[in-house]
Amino acid sequence: MIIGAIDIGTGSVLCLAVRQTSGGRWEEVVNESVITALGAGTTSRLVIPEESQARTLKAVVRYVKMLRDLGAHRIVVVGTSALRRARNRGEFVARVREATGLSVEVLSGEQEAALTFRGAIEDLLDHRGPVVVMDVGGGSTEIVVGSPSAQNARPEPAPQLAVSIPLGALSLTERHILSYPPTDEQIAAVRLAIEEAIAEQSLSRIVETARRSPQDALLVAVGGTATTLVAMEKKIDPYDGSKVHLSSVSRETIARHLALLATLTLEERFGIVGLPKGRAPVIDAGLWILSCLLELFGSKTMLVSDKGLRHGVISREKARFR
Repeated sequence: MIIGAIDIGTGSVLCLAVRQTSGGRWEEVVNESVITALGAGTTSRLVIPEESQARTLKAVVRYVKMLRDLGAHRIVVVGTSALRRARNRGEFVARVREATGLSVEVLSGEQEAALTFRGAIEDLLDHRGPVVVMDVGGGSTEIVVGSPSAQNARPEPAPQLAVSIPLGALSLTERHILSYPPTDEQIAAVRLAIEEAIAEQSLSRIVETARRSPQDALLVAVGGTATTLVAMEKKIDPYDGSKVHLSSVSRETIARHLALLATLTLEERFGIVGLPKGRAPVIDAGLWILSCLLELFGSKTMLVSDKGLRHGVISREKARFR
């Protein structure tokens, strides 16, 4: 049996497929992503441009064909922030259905957060303290707190508390980064926007929940910003998730990369090993979100997981076949 999941994000389309072996174990057979920037230009207009739809539809169709060629028994397609916000999301969803025969499940922020948590904790079920999962996307950031060990016996793990902040690396960049290198004023505007969003969403409840346990909270970052940071730090090219997964990163490491990026033109960024060309314009904003969240939780380090929403979707679908 093969189950596939396609995650249509604001910045990237990700595809994961797992196969059940004769012994009942599940193994990955596909784990790919491509930057399509579906949400580019939607920050102010809330309308997905035709060129963004075309790029993203092409990627989705390619992944569906790949999964069907593998003999997938079930393929699930989910959409996140860009489709949540877009006034013309129905148009894009209809195009996907016409091209593939599949429906797109547009997740709410809370659903996205819960599924991301479920995927991120797959390799952390033995951890005894609270885990805070931070998923910096292109158009939104999900922060989730829960205790993996307490949920190990449950058929469907769920977080204790989840918040979705309506800002991400792409949306912040479109609003505030107007040049490369960015000016001090632009960086200050990015930081202020993050701080205001954190205050408006009242993350104090999540912080209090994380600190309620006698054990220190483990902060886990998922998503392209975090995994790219590790790839840059370790100079991983081409990208290899196994070399990134569960790497530890300090706040000082984030600050060092931000300081370097603040001096580089876009062309100079293209020469950084581990930084994909499509992510080069938006990496600063994503790193600033992570830096502010680490500061909020009073943590000096975080783990970076290569697993996330698509793994949570697969986990949910596997449970439905039991």
